[in-house]
Amino acid sequence: MADQPGWGEGTAHADEDALMAGLAVIVGRDTPGIPRGMGDDAAVLSPDLVWTVDAQVDGVHFRRDLSSPADVGWKALAVNLSDIAAMGAMPLAALVSIVIGEGDATSLEPIYSGLEVCSRLYDCPIVGGDVARGSGLALSISVLGRASIDPPGRDGARPGDVIAVTGTLGESAAGLAALLDPTLRDLPGADECIERHRRPHPRLTDGALLAPHVHAMMDVSDGLATDLPRLAQRSGVSLTIDLDALPLHEDVCLIAQTLRRAPGAYAATGGEDYELVMAMSPEAVDACGVPLTVIGRVEDGPAGVRFTGAGADEALRGWDHLA
Repeated sequence: MADQPGWGEGTAHADEDALMAGLAVIVGRDTPGIPRGMGDDAAVLSPDLVWTVDAQVDGVHFRRDLSSPADVGWKALAVNLSDIAAMGAMPLAALVSIVIGEGDATSLEPIYSGLEVCSRLYDCPIVGGDVARGSGLALSISVLGRASIDPPGRDGARPGDVIAVTGTLGESAAGLAALLDPTLRDLPGADECIERHRRPHPRLTDGALLAPHVHAMMDVSDGLATDLPRLAQRSGVSLTIDLDALPLHEDVCLIAQTLRRAPGAYAATGGEDYELVMAMSPEAVDACGVPLTVIGRVEDGPAGVRFTGAGADEALRGWDHLA
């Protein structure tokens, strides 16, 4: 057998997207019977089954001094359910794998209490999993979902489409800022922003309603400034996004301005909104039955995103695990 690369002998990738593209070259072969593998929020196993996995790591995705164990359990499941929502599907069941560090065993019941509350609210039973010892606490959850139609991916945006988004953006980033800086907690709406950061609500019903009307869809997990370039690359189109058109709660505007940031740019880079962003025909916006805000358009041109509006001159970038 040919020698395999050893530790530290792989490629040093510039960012998370480049890393995933490199890994896909190794394992992302076409598999008969699997409609879609890597590249979307979830894999499509059959015309109606989707499968996703996501991890929450202590010190990276959450901090013990900022969130309770129940908050961590809730969020670990909710972020996976958001991926299911982006595929226009509804959850069937979840598996939970937990790595525990020294002294973490007594926190598992509180974590599972949060998991169970989220599980019941979104009708996604926890049906099994695994526990292992490690150097620190980490939760990895895999969710299987079922779609009623062919799930949308990130590769269907076409020139002439508009880019639209559900809900409002920026509250999670504002909530995290308030947790990190106690002087911000007296601002109006800070408590609501903190709650949204700790316990996001996936757009499962909206995703299922939107699926028949959209050409491409994904969830906003790493921030529009990081997520939309992925949609543009997958679809091979150019996106123009107006930061002044982003739907922002007035509480986010106040916190952003206190931090001396343009509110739209702040929301586009904050991440963890878990709203849905999509490409669709202009006519479908009013026909889909879900309240949406149009924030941009799809055009011919090199694959990428151009931002306009206040803050567009900043180097806009959301979350990246390699940054």
